[in-house]
Amino acid sequence: MMPSWWSSPTQRYRVLLLIAGLVLALLILSSAWAALVPFMIGLVIAYILSPFVNFIDRHAPRFMRRAGVSRPLAILLAYIFLFGLISGLLSYFIPAVVSQSTEFGRAVPDYLDRLDTLLRHDLSEFLDRVPVEIRSAVEGSVDQLVLGLTDALQRGLGQTVRTIPQTVSFVLGVVIVPFWMFYVLNDEAKAIRSFYGLIPEKAREDVRCIASIVDDLLSAYIRGKLLVSLLVGVMCLIALLIIGVDLALLLATFAGMFEFIPILGPYLGAIPAMLVALLGNPGSALWVALAYFIIQQIESIFLSPRIAGSAVRFHPAVVMVLVLVGSEVAGLWGMFFVVPVAAVARDVFRYLYLRTTERGATPQMALEILRARSIL
Repeated sequence: MMPSWWSSPTQRYRVLLLIAGLVLALLILSSAWAALVPFMIGLVIAYILSPFVNFIDRHAPRFMRRAGVSRPLAILLAYIFLFGLISGLLSYFIPAVVSQSTEFGRAVPDYLDRLDTLLRHDLSEFLDRVPVEIRSAVEGSVDQLVLGLTDALQRGLGQTVRTIPQTVSFVLGVVIVPFWMFYVLNDEAKAIRSFYGLIPEKAREDVRCIASIVDDLLSAYIRGKLLVSLLVGVMCLIALLIIGVDLALLLATFAGMFEFIPILGPYLGAIPAMLVALLGNPGSALWVALAYFIIQQIESIFLSPRIAGSAVRFHPAVVMVLVLVGSEVAGLWGMFFVVPVAAVARDVFRYLYLRTTERGATPQMALEILRARSIL
């Protein structure tokens, strides 16, 4: 059974016109993607800060709410917290990471020489026992491996430097974003009302339920992942400092960042630490592997299920396929975002399926059914 708002031709045309307008706006905005990056980041930060601002606003004294100053003050407190955090990062964390990144860049040739020596030493006894043709092929493969790694690292570092945004539009966006975020947070309720005003009245409840589905899933996933990544990064940093591995802060940062890639992330985050330990002090490589294994078990058994929850409700096998598909479609960004995007698409499809097939299923009933079911 189709929703009532879709049965009227006028309502259908209005919905289709709204969708066409949104698609056209996205196509236009995509041409200015580089300039919009700061605003996208600001939108994510505003989304994360919104519950904090709403909480302070709700619990502000009544006279402040009547005077209309409670929400601006709540935003100001959120900004003080955010800028304090950023100041701490700028004063210690970021300079240390940049310093260790520079140190790593200078050490790359030495690491590659050690890798070349290590491979040749370990293969020498084996190569002495095989025919000359196979020996030549293996030695040639080792040379190609080292040259390939050297070229890849040089191109990767060079590309990173070249893609640091230094355009006028980007810098201008960074300056404007804090003020833009203030208006977004301050007028959040008005913006939501204006958005729903564009929706046909009979469809508004469906749109509200879909927005609730998206908000519930993304808020649980993003905030949970941020906290899990922070905890994993801290644990890796402590472990690497105890073991005495070089570039501990940089490697721990990698481990925390890769936590955003489901299933495969912890293993990808361990690779740089293993390589640095193996090439710097081979005796510590086993301890690094053991430490990362223990941390990965803590993350998968205790942290993720309890902090991030079961927001996406995907089987690990499905997640692995999604990560590979996301990597193929959108590279590293695809690996980061494919799971929550797929979960949102799945839950919205499920909601629409319930609304169009279950007789008498109101928007709220379909939403409650969806929340009560564990999918995949």
